[in-house]
Amino acid sequence: MLVEVRNLSKAHASPGGGKPVEILRDLDFELDAGGTAAILGPSGSGKSTLLNILGALDFPDSGTVRVNGLVPSELRGRELVDFRRRSVGIIFQMHHLLPQCTVLENVLVPSLADRRQARLNADANAREMLDVLGLAHRLDHRPSELSGGERQRVAVARAMAGAPRLLLADEPTGALDRVSATQLAETLLELNRVRNVALLVVTHSRELAERMQQVWQLVDGKLVKVS
Repeated sequence: MLVEVRNLSKAHASPGGGKPVEILRDLDFELDAGGTAAILGPSGSGKSTLLNILGALDFPDSGTVRVNGLVPSELRGRELVDFRRRSVGIIFQMHHLLPQCTVLENVLVPSLADRRQARLNADANAREMLDVLGLAHRLDHRPSELSGGERQRVAVARAMAGAPRLLLADEPTGALDRVSATQLAETLLELNRVRNVALLVVTHSRELAERMQQVWQLVDGKLVKVS
């Protein structure tokens, strides 16, 4: 089991300073290595909160999260940094590319703190991944010179740069036109097949969700299996 979530609960502070707002309640979830899953739910239902917890960008109030044999909330310092870079890759709806950097530089940003040899390896890996994603001719371009679909593929390359076991995608097609959205979905599924990376997608798109092996609906802080 690559991802195992047990009795996960998370609340956010109330804007008025009152009782915290419960987002996730005693939630259970599992995902096998190399598996695919989609989580559906309206805005504000906690989908992004769950993804952030799995990616160690946030931590649960209670319950246990285990990813790739590690409990992110127990990691500190360099161990936590390494987990975020090597166990999990995250793709957001907005690509968050640095506008002043080239395509290649954007993909290499996570490796800047590495030692020299590791940076050399990262450069080779980044070029290979960009080639796989059809962007080998765009290495020296900046985000403003790319289409929306191309920018999102650069974000995918950056997320995959550390060869993660788990790829998290938060509304990855939400800002794309239909053609670009379909192409990105194909890209993610191809990476799942070829690289054996588990794929967990949070989405409003039932079309995208139905291409995953598991489909879940987040309802009242709990996951309900759809298929």
